[in-house]
Amino acid sequence: MNSTPSLLVPLPEINRHQHSLFSLTASAAGKWLETLPRANLGETTRRLYQALSELSHVRCKGRDRFEVLEKIRPHVHYITRGLSQHYLNKPIVLPEKSEKIVQLADTLNTLLALGYCQAFVNLELESRLLKPKETLATCLHRALTEYSCVLVRSYQLYRTPPRRFWQNLHHIYHSAQLQKLTKQRIDDRSQGGGTVEQAYLRPLILACSRCSQLSQRYIEQVFFGLRYWSSEIELRSKRLESCVFLLDPEQDAPPVYRELADKAPSPGWLGIDTSALQGGSAKLLSKIPGSKLSVEFKLPEHVLSQLSMAWSAATLRAAERIPCDETALITVGMNPTHYFAANQSDFELFELEGSDASSRADPYNNKPQNSDPWAGSGGRDTRDYDINDHWHEGRSERAAVEDISYTLPQTQNGTGKSESHYHYQRARLMDSSTSGYRIEWPDTIETRIRTGEVIGVKTDDYENWRIAVVRWLRSDESHQMGVEVIASAATAYSARAMQSGLASGDFQRALLIPGRDSGPLVMLTNITGFATGQTVELIRPGHVMRIKLDEIVDSSTAYKLFAYTDTNRQQTSSVDRIVAKRDDDDDNEGDFNKLWDIL
Repeated sequence: MNSTPSLLVPLPEINRHQHSLFSLTASAAGKWLETLPRANLGETTRRLYQALSELSHVRCKGRDRFEVLEKIRPHVHYITRGLSQHYLNKPIVLPEKSEKIVQLADTLNTLLALGYCQAFVNLELESRLLKPKETLATCLHRALTEYSCVLVRSYQLYRTPPRRFWQNLHHIYHSAQLQKLTKQRIDDRSQGGGTVEQAYLRPLILACSRCSQLSQRYIEQVFFGLRYWSSEIELRSKRLESCVFLLDPEQDAPPVYRELADKAPSPGWLGIDTSALQGGSAKLLSKIPGSKLSVEFKLPEHVLSQLSMAWSAATLRAAERIPCDETALITVGMNPTHYFAANQSDFELFELEGSDASSRADPYNNKPQNSDPWAGSGGRDTRDYDINDHWHEGRSERAAVEDISYTLPQTQNGTGKSESHYHYQRARLMDSSTSGYRIEWPDTIETRIRTGEVIGVKTDDYENWRIAVVRWLRSDESHQMGVEVIASAATAYSARAMQSGLASGDFQRALLIPGRDSGPLVMLTNITGFATGQTVELIRPGHVMRIKLDEIVDSSTAYKLFAYTDTNRQQTSSVDRIVAKRDDDDDNEGDFNKLWDIL
């Protein structure tokens, strides 16, 4: 009998001869599990932790250990789903209690994974000639899947997995190779069946999915989709030059893009060929069974497109990062960003009928002005752009000013409540580029942040609030976020849908911001509330305009970006009326009309 196991994962020491809670048989474990108070999450979790912890140190036969684990596993998954409410959809800086719950959930999955590894080693050493290949393969498949649960949780919290995580996964797959079990198909109704190789590929590809740019709820959906996508991916040791990703199984590291590998591949390296999944969102959707779509699998098209791009080639940075160390003011979410962009004006000031707008004071006209709006301009562009803002580099003097608006639904019209409770946070800028910033989020701030969220950024060197979008999050040694600046200034509006010339919806917040170059006009809105083809009325004190929404050009979990057509501008402010009378040239009038919206 071979006394050397093929599995090199470090395992707990065996130092007990019996279990204190039940006999080491499947029937005894099943009867004990029936006594668990499932309605009491805390007590059930405590008992399961004790059971798994003891089991990892008890000496028993491989078959018995495997059967006991099979009984316990569904209960662990039930409990970890219940524990997730304490750390998902929470502020990026978790309180100490939530951190301990995360650690507990990770420990439960890890104890299961190690238990299956122990069962594999026991079965491997106990078997002489005829090895129970299906049970051995199931042990490895289960171990890979339980480790994957830890990875999904780490990515949902925008963290890297624990030390030795990748090394253990590589060891498990290597053992499957030695025992010729990689193509053995295993059923798993809980987390998704497939071959042992597919169970290995799922965490590998999840690591290549740019999860730092995805919202928490989408990360688990990506892992679900990999049940089916992994069958289309080839893992091989030859022809590495045509693979998108490479990995060194000897290293405690995930795969990397082939062109970003820091050294040339050597014997033993593996390549991942994802060419079968390239081709956009439609290609990925075609691999998911129709019965699963919109029921268990709910990934929007823009996320599928992002995955297709991530699995195709590395994305190089478009702008160089410049290290910095300065403090900035940050607003998180549309409501506070709208409030500060509107010079700290409550939203009720924007909840106006179009006919009343012209009689109200313009919140953007609260500074002393010369009687001549062009006095002192010296003929230059007076739109107060940041000279370092990449959005305006290369813009011609005649380039059109584009508008973008972002909206969120209001629960009531004209509540009359003050919004002065909106506040900003102070955070450190770690580096900057022409496209945005890397920001360190203080541990003391308990504000929920998500990828795709709209934020405001105010720096000492610039008067206006910049409008940005959170593109990625990390939460390892420190809490960081990468933001893309989409505008150097914004004008606050209220927005509501129109039907047959009459208002048909509630007032919602909107921000008009300068757009890029001379492309189509665009409007940034909340994820719900507006749709393609709708007519929308935009109102602020002193100005009203109506637009028609065209196609969606971008979207996230927090916003949609529409191209739009200006259908009917109503120039109601006094400055607008003076200029309308003064300008007879049609071309100049068109250019100036776009300028007034920004002013």
